[in-house]
Amino acid sequence: MTQEISVIDFRALTEKQFAALRTLKVSDRQEVLGKSFLESIEDWESEPKDRVLGLCFVIEEMPVGLTLFRKHSPPLDHKVSIHGLKIAIPWQGRGYGHQAFLLAFRYLKSEWPEARILTLAVDAENSPAIAIYRAIGMSDSGPAFEGPNGKEHHMEMRLEN
Repeated sequence: MTQEISVIDFRALTEKQFAALRTLKVSDRQEVLGKSFLESIEDWESEPKDRVLGLCFVIEEMPVGLTLFRKHSPPLDHKVSIHGLKIAIPWQGRGYGHQAFLLAFRYLKSEWPEARILTLAVDAENSPAIAIYRAIGMSDSGPAFEGPNGKEHHMEMRLEN
């Protein structure tokens, strides 16, 4: 990594930043597995804001990635899932995904302190992502299974406050 990455809540983005975020791209395969930037933004726009948290990753105030967190239903189970963490093509392979996940994780804990369990599904062949998730303490919550786009792992971890 050569430049510092930081996180901004979607609600705090400027119009220019939000427009730039909408234009970012990942590979076609990544879009199949985790949606495009535009599809993720549309998901955020369509959800009640008390149930979804949209985060943008920036370098020098310019968007380079995003992720969404969703509260599970019923809310009493205190589970939150992470969706579509993505870093745009020009910034991939530089360690930004790992740093972005850690930033998002910290932001989640400060924004939704009632969250007790973090869950996710990840493509079984996405070994870089799986390594990131395991490095911060996530573990498989069962055997790999056949998801909509191939084999997936369900992972989870308890959140300490």
